[in-house]
Amino acid sequence: MTSSLLRALLLGLGLCGSALAADPARPIDIPAGPLAGAISTLADQTGLQLLYDRQLLEGRQAPALHGSMSPREALDKLLQGSGIGYRFTDAGSVALIGAQSSRGNTLDEVLVTGQRLGEGLGYAGKTVSLGKQELNPRQIPNSVSVLTRQQMDDQGMTEMTQAMQQMTGVNVIANDTLSNQYLIRGYSPGVMYDGVTSYNGMTPSHQFDLALYERIEVLRGPAGLLRGVGEPGGVVNLVKKRPRDELAFSWSASAGSWNNYRVEGDLTGPLNEDKSLTGRLVVAAEDKDFFYDHTHSRKELAMGALRYRLTPQTTFDFSFASERQEVKVPSSGLPMSSKIDGNGHYVKLDVPRSTFNAPDWGKMTYRTQETSFSAEHRLDGGWTAKASLNHRRIHANDKEAFTGSTLDTSTNLIDYWSYRWEDDDTRDGIDIYANGPFSLLGREHNFLLGFNSERYNHKGKLAWGPDYNDVTWGDLDALPEPEIPYTSGSESETRQHGFYSQLRISLADPLTLVLGGRTTTFKVKSRKISPSPETAWADGAKADNEFTPYGGLLYDIAPGLTLYGSYADIFVPQTQLKADGGTLDPRVGRQLEVGAKGEFLDGRLAASLALFNLRDKNRAYRDDRYPNSYYYLNAGEVESKGWEVEVTGRPLQGLDLSAGYTRLETRYLKDATNQGKSYSIQTPKNQLKLWGNYRFDSQSPLAGWSAGMGLQANSKAQSSRGRRDQVVNSGYVVVNSRIAWQINKTYSLSLQMNNLFDKKYYASVGQPHTYNFYGEPRNFMLTLKADM
Repeated sequence: MTSSLLRALLLGLGLCGSALAADPARPIDIPAGPLAGAISTLADQTGLQLLYDRQLLEGRQAPALHGSMSPREALDKLLQGSGIGYRFTDAGSVALIGAQSSRGNTLDEVLVTGQRLGEGLGYAGKTVSLGKQELNPRQIPNSVSVLTRQQMDDQGMTEMTQAMQQMTGVNVIANDTLSNQYLIRGYSPGVMYDGVTSYNGMTPSHQFDLALYERIEVLRGPAGLLRGVGEPGGVVNLVKKRPRDELAFSWSASAGSWNNYRVEGDLTGPLNEDKSLTGRLVVAAEDKDFFYDHTHSRKELAMGALRYRLTPQTTFDFSFASERQEVKVPSSGLPMSSKIDGNGHYVKLDVPRSTFNAPDWGKMTYRTQETSFSAEHRLDGGWTAKASLNHRRIHANDKEAFTGSTLDTSTNLIDYWSYRWEDDDTRDGIDIYANGPFSLLGREHNFLLGFNSERYNHKGKLAWGPDYNDVTWGDLDALPEPEIPYTSGSESETRQHGFYSQLRISLADPLTLVLGGRTTTFKVKSRKISPSPETAWADGAKADNEFTPYGGLLYDIAPGLTLYGSYADIFVPQTQLKADGGTLDPRVGRQLEVGAKGEFLDGRLAASLALFNLRDKNRAYRDDRYPNSYYYLNAGEVESKGWEVEVTGRPLQGLDLSAGYTRLETRYLKDATNQGKSYSIQTPKNQLKLWGNYRFDSQSPLAGWSAGMGLQANSKAQSSRGRRDQVVNSGYVVVNSRIAWQINKTYSLSLQMNNLFDKKYYASVGQPHTYNFYGEPRNFMLTLKADM
């Protein structure tokens, strides 16, 4: 598989070459601000990397640009009045010519070249698209983070788990070898695929390899305006790589600890002479073992993407991605000891981290395919209309045995359970919107109006196999593979649709009011299917034209510094029964958030501070009037509150930095059994995530070298499965590092070192009998990369 992918990549390289002569118009949307930041945004939106001496641009401002224009026209407008000129040295590069000094001397010109796929724009995301509009994060009155392609590459990220572990405020909990739970502010986040929402699609759904994505955006807190029904943790927008109209090609080959081998390839460029048709091919293959014995994974990914510019105003995008991953002998985690300590907690096993406790006939497979299409048209006056469709299908199956009891330390005996399941998930989503500026009372405002609809169909089959009791710990031969015919089947279908709108009103030069709302119609139905006796569809949770409001206020107290406040509603339908035979009303509530966002050092550094208070009301509350029946009342209430601070960007020449700290407290304000106690016991109160990478400059004796280091620190947490005060995990700090050498303009070599000091710790804990996972021991990954 690996060799065939490389052959396809080399073939594509020969097919995609063309001269870089044409300069077609394309959509440009750049907010007013520092010239250095505007130049970087222009690079992002045109597929170019603008390399320059930032001292040339320091202290200079750029106007806002909105509309369809060529890169040359956009550059003219950005540089107008700055005293900085330019000249084209060839079809693919530009030289900036510095303004004259007070002594009449002209500053050195700086070369601007086409972007190589191995390079990025740093760690500070210049634009965020999850709100449909391309906005600077400072223009959004909520806590937002962006994980850029460069940071993914610098930290050697390949899986969604690694990306989420680095995002501020995100708690990652393992379910098994491949799937994870993600929590933000104590709740699960939703997901959007290139802006198209997908119900319940983030956790614990299987996600594509990170080779597919250009950036990952996370909005923390209720996001009902964007996605409709869902838990109030936030939303993750996964932004795929798109074709570029300049030829570029990169590949990498990696080898690391536990027989971890990987190859990647990324090819993009024009497919015709006028560059109206461009393409991109992304492939990856991975073959690896794990730090625990027996488990082995094999993964293959391929994506093809096309972009067609029918006119300078109209663009069509199409992509198809497919991934297959197979894991032999997957892990569901370790059990705990049967011993109880003086605090009433189960005692975690202290065994070698390589310990594996499942038979070698276990096997898990995921096959994921995604087809997406979008059409975008730029209208006169800066307006944009866009329609996007996304179809995703996942087929998964698993057969294994896992521990079904604690380990009896007096006898060294343990029980096992076996099971088998198979799932087919189909997700279809459509999103249509128009947005643009309008003038009123002498000021320019912005209006967004859209509609989205989605369907999520889940079909599953399940069977429990035999139990294996009193097995000697480590004697896996005592667990022969059983035949497990499926015994039950089920199907569920979730549909929702709604209109959404947002109005950005410029009240004064420094003051912007953001008002929005959404209507949501939501319905769930389910039934039994073969091999169960088939049943008719039964209705579940539903809502009809439920309105979700949103409001925010932004105040620019100084150039590059904004204060904000926002209000967001919570809306989650429920299925529990009331004593009168009806179902509970939806959960409702609100989040209040205030904060500050700033851009410093001519846009090279971004910083934000957020304080939030979330109330989740109308939760299911056991009806004490009926002690022998499972009836509920809309009476429970939960609070989630805390603060976050994040700093990303380039505070010093050559240093890229990403740092985030979260303080979170959750508690039951009203609950039948847990009132006053912590709500999200699996989420640590304190999280610190830090990464920095320094590239030595060309005048240094270490020119060509770079070094990175970071840490992830969590305070103590409890069971991910609700075992309050029984299953407890201590806090931990893990240090990661990297060194890299830029051999020449094309090739680089890097060595990633995770858990540098070989800290032995449990990354998360779950049940007394399983779901307890060690963190990875110290490990290495050596990568050779070429950017052409």
